Amino acid sequence: MSESLIKRLEYLGIADMDYLSARILLINGLTHTGLSKAAEAFEKLFKLFLIIEAKITENKHLTQKDLKQYEHKLVKLFKVVMLKLPEKTYHQSVENFFQQLENAYRTRYPESWRDAMFINNLEDLDKLYCYFRNNITINFPKEEQEKIRLFGTFIMKAYNKDVIGYIKKLDGMSPKEAISRHNKYINEFNIDLNQLL
Repeated sequence: MSESLIKRLEYLGIADMDYLSARILLINGLTHTGLSKAAEAFEKLFKLFLIIEAKITENKHLTQKDLKQYEHKLVKLFKVVMLKLPEKTYHQSVENFFQQLENAYRTRYPESWRDAMFINNLEDLDKLYCYFRNNITINFPKEEQEKIRLFGTFIMKAYNKDVIGYIKKLDGMSPKEAISRHNKYINEFNIDLNQLL
């Protein structure tokens, strides 16, 4: 079994934490960095989808080398994923959203700077992350279905009451607050919100 397939829960957990980080940054007006972090979250989700889809449809184990061809080309990854989903049509604004994330990721360093305008669209981030996370995790093995309902999977287990207390002491948001605040799609996520502190 490929290393990537074995680590599917880890990929999901890290993607979830990247998404949570993006939300916190965007809520606090750090748009460019938030969009860059959102790009990383979707890149992990899309690559996870391709890993699982290749195993299910072709009994093929994708490796890091197989996934390397996509580099950080989020729009390309998005289009490949959409071709493999039953619902193949999407509004141009969705592709535009992923193009903006790709542009933000690409312009993280001064050598790549150019005139760009980034729009802080938390609602689209939430709607699309929820949609793709739900569509990807539905294909996880039955024995892992309960684990995927814990947002952040294994990483979230580190957030005990002491850690949450420290976050609160710094006037920060707990993971539960960070995912829930201003999130119109929170009840559509296939997660157990009660497991979060």
